[in-house]
Amino acid sequence: MLILIEGPVEAEVKVAAAARAAGHPVHVIPPAGSMAQARPKVTPGGFQWGVLLGSSPSPERYQRLHDEARALNVTLLNDPQQHRDAEELDRTLAALDGLTARSEVVTDVSQVEAALVRLPLPVFVRGALGSAKELGWSACVAQTLAQARTLVTKLLALESCSQGRVVLREVLPLRRLGKLRAGFPLSREYRLFVLDADVLVMSPHWAAEDPFGALTERDERELRALAHEVAKRTKVPWLAVDVGQLESGEWKVIETADPAGGELGALDPRVLVAALAHSLDQRTGC
Repeated sequence: MLILIEGPVEAEVKVAAAARAAGHPVHVIPPAGSMAQARPKVTPGGFQWGVLLGSSPSPERYQRLHDEARALNVTLLNDPQQHRDAEELDRTLAALDGLTARSEVVTDVSQVEAALVRLPLPVFVRGALGSAKELGWSACVAQTLAQARTLVTKLLALESCSQGRVVLREVLPLRRLGKLRAGFPLSREYRLFVLDADVLVMSPHWAAEDPFGALTERDERELRALAHEVAKRTKVPWLAVDVGQLESGEWKVIETADPAGGELGALDPRVLVAALAHSLDQRTGC
């Protein structure tokens, strides 16, 4: 297993330290640079799985890194299309039907009114690649048609966030932790890391005290079953699945991601590295 880091930023530094401590090679890619600028140490004629970590690469950047890795006989865990399926919510909404919030996809502000006939207000508004949660609740949630149009217009202008597609989502009644992050209310959420539909590790998504305590055995079974089903439906080999608990106790998928983005939540990177290395040792082929 070869750890490939583009950056690095804080989360990647922690994973790199854990990997080196466990004896795994780590290769740092210059930001926006070529993998060949500091060639990874690869055994001639050998093959390695490459675990990419960095600030969520664009589809174009991921394609380039994927191709450069293959030229060095290193295979990333996700191919470029699988990377996009993990990162761009609208690409897998149909596959996640029943597991996540009801959603409508628009590509123009003129489509908003019709979408809101099918999906009543209020709605959570996000781009295909992400939301503006760091700007607070009002930057993401529309209570009126006018607000929805305004948020959609802003997101469509942010190509890096929307890629020209905006998703209007049902506002789920999530269990709140009673804390805010940048003005956004935190909910009881967990992030699960899944390889080949097997849950490797999970941890709270937020590094905040959970007033509901530790997961029950039933909660853990349901979380694992949900993440397993998501991986099966999306057919993405290496996947981060974010799930949130409703006030009723039911769990729903919030979103998925390619772990290449590097967000670990509250997870100990040593646990992730150990679990991933063990699972990759059991893999065959490329």
